[in-house]
Amino acid sequence: MADRGAWRLLACLVWLMVGGGGVRAHPDRAPVGDGGSAARSSLRVTAEDPRFFPLAAIKPGLTGVGRTVFQGERVEEFGVEVLGILPGTPNPKQSFVVARLTGANVERTLVFAGMSGSPVFIDGKLVGAVSAAFAFAKEPIALIMPIAHMIEVFAESDQPALARRGGMPAPIPVDAALAARIPALRDAARDGATFTPIATPLAAAGFPADVLSPFSATFEGLGFRVVSGGGAPARAAALGPVTPDTLAPGRTVSVDLMRGDFGLSASGTVTWRDGDDILAFGHPFFSPGGIGGVLFPMSEGEVVTVIPNVGNSFKLTVPKAPVGAMTQDRSAAIRGRLGVMAPMIPVTVEVKSALGAARRYQFEIVEDAFLSPILANIGVAASLTATERSIGEATLRAEGRVELDGAPPVRFARAIASNFSPATGVGVSVAQPLATLLNSGLANGKVRSIHVTVTARDARLNAALEGLWADRLRVERGDRLRLTLLARNASGQTLVERVAVTIPADARPGLATLLVGDGRIMDALDPVVAGSAQTLGQLAAALNRAHRPDRLYIRLYRNEAGAVIGDEALPALPASYLATVGSGRVKADGRPLSTVTLLKQELSPGECDVTGRQQLDIEILP
Repeated sequence: MADRGAWRLLACLVWLMVGGGGVRAHPDRAPVGDGGSAARSSLRVTAEDPRFFPLAAIKPGLTGVGRTVFQGERVEEFGVEVLGILPGTPNPKQSFVVARLTGANVERTLVFAGMSGSPVFIDGKLVGAVSAAFAFAKEPIALIMPIAHMIEVFAESDQPALARRGGMPAPIPVDAALAARIPALRDAARDGATFTPIATPLAAAGFPADVLSPFSATFEGLGFRVVSGGGAPARAAALGPVTPDTLAPGRTVSVDLMRGDFGLSASGTVTWRDGDDILAFGHPFFSPGGIGGVLFPMSEGEVVTVIPNVGNSFKLTVPKAPVGAMTQDRSAAIRGRLGVMAPMIPVTVEVKSALGAARRYQFEIVEDAFLSPILANIGVAASLTATERSIGEATLRAEGRVELDGAPPVRFARAIASNFSPATGVGVSVAQPLATLLNSGLANGKVRSIHVTVTARDARLNAALEGLWADRLRVERGDRLRLTLLARNASGQTLVERVAVTIPADARPGLATLLVGDGRIMDALDPVVAGSAQTLGQLAAALNRAHRPDRLYIRLYRNEAGAVIGDEALPALPASYLATVGSGRVKADGRPLSTVTLLKQELSPGECDVTGRQQLDIEILP
């Protein structure tokens, strides 16, 4: 339950409609995505190409063949019998071709996950891609996305390797968006009366059994089916060779989201290759309608076997060396480019076990504002679960940094104590700053690496702050005030700490509040605003000023109107200016403040992670 709660916290931090970019080209090929002529490489075919079977000529009774891989890398054929056309489906400007698939292989497996994109030919001409099916169908009935529609989505071509940028308006919280969709998807699958895009198998390798379960609903809502096995794809230093047979129609294509000690790879089938351009799947990579420009590694896949399954058969696929990059995710197909290297973010997690041993895990994740935080969370959780026990009292302390190009590293820390190993909660400490960086649009292509160190202890080292006393409540400016803090740990023991603070010499006389609280409380009362950052350096500095949730802070403040202009809090501003700050009728720089901080002090960490708040009212004498 703790892991699921931490996942819901993460889901509120990452958004479905923003993203990251950055391109590295294969050294032997023209760069893509740099704004030059190479970036505008449209498909060199149209729907009228003589190699395509016209949609208008499709009639019931026509027969043809489809091609896919059932095992290994050998493309095999299966029979196709056209049953009719569904006009206005899946949208008003498109039509599906309905067909019955025949042959020993498909009669054994029916339509299976990983078959998406399998090309269908009539009289040697391409009709389109196997794309959708009906759940629990007793026959291998498939819906074929016509190649005309797959070509259309790229007709106005684009800069295919330009990945998504930040700054999209009105971001949608992931949990709200998926919560609205998943029940409908499950109901449709339950009665089998509504067609759905063929699920994309997401092969997971290296993960302990329970790590992915908190994320399964998210992946399901995006159109994936998580399957175990497939082997973790190793980090590749360079692209594999490209030959005429590389990702030819009918071959298996894998899109690697994570690779290294842990692997997540989504697989489907290639529909069409035109030079270095690839069309596949016949439906979006991310449901419901694709997310546009991306830059994810694209590999050839080797099929171990197709597992017949009552609910939905699926391919077990092992990804091989990358040969290019998936560059577009659209409603009718995904598009890829051979010879393009997709950048990934290296992640290193060092776990110092409660028994004294240390293990290091290394993996890479795709750079994407929505996916990267989720994948980082999953990878950190998997590293911890693979090393530490998951039941019993434990405390995990995490510290790390996100290395950036052209800016100081962003540092983060978190301590969590629980009766159940809070692995996913520790992952949130990594995901939160990463989500902020990538959603800002300032860090696209500039996240160099992520480093995390986690120290485990076989005890619940947490405590609640229960008391605060001062040696006096009336002080003069410049005085040293001695404080006594009382906390109680999980075992009921009382902890006492004594600290001293110096009242600022320039503090105005009057009443003030002395607050002692943990970083989460301080964030709520005195938030660090990163949204005004104009450069990556400013954003990194703002994130590094954030309060650490595993520390206690002392804050001396008074209720007084002021404003934050840039990064500086300014009290005692003219009333005329304060009236304009935050007004919807007048544009003014800054944001209003209701309190002014006179002093803030961070306390050194102790044996326990102390949470809570206590406060005193004091009087500053003239």
